[in-house]
Amino acid sequence: MGAGVIAVGLVALAAVRARDEAAEAVTRLALTRSEVDRQSARLNALAARRVPPGGAVASSSPARVVAAIAAVLPPDARLERLAIDYARGTAIEMQVVTRGAPAWDRLLERLERSPQLREVVPGPESREGAVRSVVRARWAGGAR
Repeated sequence: MGAGVIAVGLVALAAVRARDEAAEAVTRLALTRSEVDRQSARLNALAARRVPPGGAVASSSPARVVAAIAAVLPPDARLERLAIDYARGTAIEMQVVTRGAPAWDRLLERLERSPQLREVVPGPESREGAVRSVVRARWAGGAR
């Protein structure tokens, strides 16, 4: 009889532990579903803002980017090469040449003040004679 009582007690203890584990599993499942729903909503919001692969939206067309850069070029500066990378958030890389340091300074100032560009980062420069360098920026469209 003593063995039967012990066996019943062990079975009851196992049943209580199983019930507690099941309750914890249900709680973890609810938290996981909530996190999945939250992350799905975040992913959908990010996807909605993404530029379609291989294509540009009208506000960042190559013609608009070139026109915006041409509008800020000083007369003694020249754009030698332009690369636009739409896959990296419309990253722009410009190879520019100016007749001298004053023109280089004017160019950088105009690029930084342009409402169509943000994150303007000039490359290395030599202040003797003509300045030839690379400037990187991001297209902001019409807003900064």
